[in-house]
Amino acid sequence: MLGRGSMLVSSLFPLGVSGRRAGVLALLVWALVACRRAPEVSSDEVGEESSPAVLTIDAMDNEQHVLRGGFSVEAGVFRVELYEGSVLLGEALLEEGRWSIPWQPGVGSEFLEVVAYAMAGTEIRTRLDFQRLSFTEPEGLYAAEALLALPTEPDITTRYTLDGTAPGPSSPVYTTPLVLLNKRGQPAPLSLIPTNPDTSPETWRWKPPATPPVLATVVRLQRFSGETPVGPAEARTYLIGQGATSLPVLSLVTDAEHFFGHDQGIYVPGRMHDPSPEGTAGWGTGNYMQDGKEWERPVHVEWFEETGAPVFAQNAGVRIHGSGSAALPQKSLRLYAKEDYGPESFQADFFPGHPLRDFKRLLVRTSGQDQQNSKLKDCVLQGLLRETRLALQACRPTVVFLNGEYWGLHEVRERYDEYSLASHHGLNRKKVVILEGDGLLDTGEAEDAIPYAELLAYVREHDLSVPEHFAHVEARIDVEDFIDYHVAQLYFGNEDWPENNIKFWRHRGGSATPGAGDGRWRWLMYDLDAAFARGAEANSLGRLLRDERMAEPFVVLFRGLMTSPGFRERFVARFHWHLDNTFAPERVLARLDATVELLAPEMPQHIARWRYPESEASWRDEVQRLRDTLARRPEVMRRLLQEELGSP
Repeated sequence: MLGRGSMLVSSLFPLGVSGRRAGVLALLVWALVACRRAPEVSSDEVGEESSPAVLTIDAMDNEQHVLRGGFSVEAGVFRVELYEGSVLLGEALLEEGRWSIPWQPGVGSEFLEVVAYAMAGTEIRTRLDFQRLSFTEPEGLYAAEALLALPTEPDITTRYTLDGTAPGPSSPVYTTPLVLLNKRGQPAPLSLIPTNPDTSPETWRWKPPATPPVLATVVRLQRFSGETPVGPAEARTYLIGQGATSLPVLSLVTDAEHFFGHDQGIYVPGRMHDPSPEGTAGWGTGNYMQDGKEWERPVHVEWFEETGAPVFAQNAGVRIHGSGSAALPQKSLRLYAKEDYGPESFQADFFPGHPLRDFKRLLVRTSGQDQQNSKLKDCVLQGLLRETRLALQACRPTVVFLNGEYWGLHEVRERYDEYSLASHHGLNRKKVVILEGDGLLDTGEAEDAIPYAELLAYVREHDLSVPEHFAHVEARIDVEDFIDYHVAQLYFGNEDWPENNIKFWRHRGGSATPGAGDGRWRWLMYDLDAAFARGAEANSLGRLLRDERMAEPFVVLFRGLMTSPGFRERFVARFHWHLDNTFAPERVLARLDATVELLAPEMPQHIARWRYPESEASWRDEVQRLRDTLARRPEVMRRLLQEELGSP
């Protein structure tokens, strides 16, 4: 509202008076009213500063070609003009502290200037200089306010969207450069969609963001000949006027229905929750608990380095990843590179120092159940084992945006499958066999589960303290791999193992040359979110050796091998070596602290978005508990080795 002076101006000059003449008349009337109603000013009030006048350019409707902004109501603004260079484009429409004016950028547009005239006779100015971007060039993620040129061709119509939706025949037609401005203060509707039921336990129930999420601008385009699409849909993501993060950025773009629709959305409870909300194991039910091709959705993927430099952009498939953790508010994803969508692999240097840069599948992981606590355990602990021969998942902490909305901290990870194992070891992927649990088939043919079942049967029926019986088993498993794997799991005190999160693999028809292709079973390390759940004192070794509650198929091989004096000696010696080297406190704490330093700048924004961990202070408390455990664990394990196995 402009006050009585403005109302009086409106009544005196309702029609026919505009422009600067009206402004002069308005100033005279305003001054008259001000003189009549001017309050007395005490000596204490003299010199007090008034609120600074504000004038902004903050939104552009590219479809309707309308530029918008705001101004301080208390400044008594009665007219706002828009200039392009030195050319007056017109006078804006004013309403409740907002202004708007039709405008289309031209080929030569370089900057705009907005001038607001106040009734006190002052002018407020703001200027906007444009960066020029081209959709067809590999532009960076971070940009100043910009004019974006989309590609055009004769007899082809370019249509676009700015909300993540795939452009269709009725989407806006591109005619002039798109104006990209900072989206601060604009709605973030996806972040307000509950991602688990309101009946979920309060400790992991979805909560709305504490503050408005950071917003990126997502531009999707599709070329058309008439109503027929020409070529694939494309997308570009820009963070306009935003500071750089300390981490790489992954931008995912898809129709909102693919993630949040009741019937087909993979990120919500949806139709799979309605008939039987209880589910099993306390996690409930939901669309996010489904898997398989039926629950794969198309997505556009862009990857940017910390500097904002683009690495790749391509169409792909996406599914929810994980079991129980899928019921938590923030969910892990699995990306598929397929010919159905575009390139058949993701080709990039995702992981510094990693031997591979070609991946069929990638995980975008939220740290599983640890997302509410330290949010770094699995990534850090697997990283400690890089110098062993164990199969491990490379890890890169990453910030994710979904349809331009800040989606928080994730980890880009390798996924264990026939493609990754074959690539690492130069094997035929069609001969890679992966089993899980107590010997269930994950990858391969039905008969591929038989050799492992036969191995367990042999262990049950034979005394492995007899050298030839042990030799029979040693010919079928990589004993060194088995030892390293179990040493690590026992040191970590993993409470969600071995009756869960256990996989092992072999190459069918192995060669005579020792190595990954020799046909012996080897183990896969993953999902260490429950590591150290019982603290530094947990007797994980005693649990694995004696706990009768553990299902026999999960412990029969380890317990059988421990009857062999030779194996037992090798196991104890290797455990002590790892405690002195791999798990030396100074080494472990240095790795932990480096990751904490990497994540710390991003944690406040992540916590504001998801409300888990509960606060930055609680996150640091959790990290400190982990530090204390890591510092004490080697001493505890040495004592347990002596108590359980009589080692010196």
